[in-house]
Amino acid sequence: MLLIDANIVLRYVLNDHTELSPKAKEIILNNEILIITQVIAEVIYVLKGVYKSSRQDISNTLLSICSMDNVCLEDSEIVTSAISEFAVSNLDFIDVLLYSYQKFTGKNVVTFDKKLNTKLSELQS
Repeated sequence: MLLIDANIVLRYVLNDHTELSPKAKEIILNNEILIITQVIAEVIYVLKGVYKSSRQDISNTLLSICSMDNVCLEDSEIVTSAISEFAVSNLDFIDVLLYSYQKFTGKNVVTFDKKLNTKLSELQS
């Protein structure tokens, strides 16, 4: 199993480099892949901040990659839930990740962030 970084995911998604994008595609399509949560967060940060991609496009793209048979995630259910929530929320990815951890594990998130607290209160309903 290969542990890949954000650059591999970004070159695959963006298909913007004549040399590296095909290599990224070969790596992702022809190997067992592990993508850790921090890499997902970095990819989202770059796609949203640098490339100005929409939340929905980012979510759709990452969910497509994460659903590939050869791709594994840490805490898959939690991370895919957070990616989905990111598309429909105005919260940062880390905040929706914390929300998803509370949702799936029952462990309470403690924060001073008002928007996150509002989102977390949905779980109490």
